[in-house]
Amino acid sequence: MATEILKVNNLKVQHKDHTTSRDIISDISFGLKKNRCLGIVGESGSGKSMTCKAILGLLNNSFDVKGDVIFNDIHLLKADKRKIRHIRGKEISMILQNPMTAFDPLYPIQEQMIETFIENLAVSKKEALNLSLKALEDMYMHCPKDVLKKYPHQLSGGMLQRIMIGIALALKPSIIIADEPTTAVDAINVVKVMEEFTRIKENHNTSMIFISHDLGAVARIADDVLVMKDGEIVEQGETQYLLRNSKNQHTRYLIDTRKALVDRFHLAVGQGEAHAIRSKGYL
Repeated sequence: MATEILKVNNLKVQHKDHTTSRDIISDISFGLKKNRCLGIVGESGSGKSMTCKAILGLLNNSFDVKGDVIFNDIHLLKADKRKIRHIRGKEISMILQNPMTAFDPLYPIQEQMIETFIENLAVSKKEALNLSLKALEDMYMHCPKDVLKKYPHQLSGGMLQRIMIGIALALKPSIIIADEPTTAVDAINVVKVMEEFTRIKENHNTSMIFISHDLGAVARIADDVLVMKDGEIVEQGETQYLLRNSKNQHTRYLIDTRKALVDRFHLAVGQGEAHAIRSKGYL
């Protein structure tokens, strides 16, 4: 049985204002197994992204976070800020859902990648530049030297997403958290981004949490899955077993909704083209 690299026990998140408090995450528990991918699926507002931000200490003071989050015997919710920053940069990398907001628009990609590598890997500027170039080459980026010189607004969302993936892999983290990585990417680049995540899973010694509202994407990449609704886990288990045998009403709703969308897609584009796309595993 695979060892759990990350354990989340009785995690609760409340949002506080001057007079009231509201439950955002309601007492959830789960584990991420070493060298496996955990999918977290649910509709918008179900608490998927909030859960991972709470784990990494990314919520501001208006949120009250309780419970235990244990990474390699380190209690993340009790660790000091310096320790958390190191873990968040080097050991646990997060790929954000909107690549346009992940980069500073005032600086070229090269400067931002170099700064990241110097900060987290304690390398020289020259070494950081070489790492930046290799990260883009590993993502099969066309003309990587030219890409490094460009500003974020000069690149597509799909290219920026792949750059974020390249940075994360170069840091060689123990865990990669991908927060809705296909949401802000156009349909053509969705396939490319999903291919990169599949390659990560197959070729890198990394555990992964893959967050998405798209059950098809989660089914494609996740070994295990948990389904969230209104800040609670309504069902969790091995992905393919859950998809075939779920008895939970909300999980069945997500499965049936996905099937209806695929059926409409088949009618719209024709069986031949739909089969070609489905053969890649994205439908």
